[in-house]
Amino acid sequence: MKHLLYIMSGLLALASCTSNLKKENEALHDEIDERREQLDNSLKEKLEAAQKELEATNSLLEKARREHDEQHEWVMSHATQLNDQSPEVLRLNSLRAQRDSLQVEFEKQAQKVKFFMKKVEGKDEE
Repeated sequence: MKHLLYIMSGLLALASCTSNLKKENEALHDEIDERREQLDNSLKEKLEAAQKELEATNSLLEKARREHDEQHEWVMSHATQLNDQSPEVLRLNSLRAQRDSLQVEFEKQAQKVKFFMKKVEGKDEE
């Protein structure tokens, strides 16, 4: 009879542990799902921010290109009257440096957008 009581109490303890493990497992799965959702939202927010930055940089780049092209055309048409230290030539050089800097920034941001797009698309496929 004693053996039967020991076996029964052992089975009850085992059933209790199994029930607790199931609850903990479900709680962990819920937490994992919640964190995945937060990660997805974070990636989408970062993508939107990167796209806005890219648009702003593109706008500045287009303006810098226009100014550079106008100044370049003017300098070329007056090239015989100017030297390397003329204010117009110095402005052209400054505009070229600004244009090139914005071009590098634009390319960097474009890669950032591509990266986030791949990450977001990869999450959508799962």
